[in-house]
Amino acid sequence: YKARQHQCFIEHGYGGKMAEHVFSNGLSAYPTVVGLQYILTKHLEEAGLPRFTFHAFRHTHASLLLNAGISYKELQHRLGHSTLAMTMDTYSHLSKEKEKEAVNFFEKAMANL
Repeated sequence: YKARQHQCFIEHGYGGKMAEHVFSNGLSAYPTVVGLQYILTKHLEEAGLPRFTFHAFRHTHASLLLNAGISYKELQHRLGHSTLAMTMDTYSHLSKEKEKEAVNFFEKAMANL
């Protein structure tokens, strides 16, 4: 990607220096969070979608993985959380399937008493 980006910057007269940064826009080394949010909001409006932040992508990613059956430990690793408790506190409410699983485990345990 960086090689292609470098080529594009050269072709469009930006020079190769900015291509050293993966997310460079050609004018500055890194776009600002405010600038990125502005662009996202603009595209969402054009598409007729409600406004949301980039963090919503992270939250959606986590919920999709949980509902697909990923372990909380693996999710912790993917999200870069320092503790499993942080992952559980933040995302445990997202997994409806895990909630159903817990009820099934409890029912089985009660049946075996």
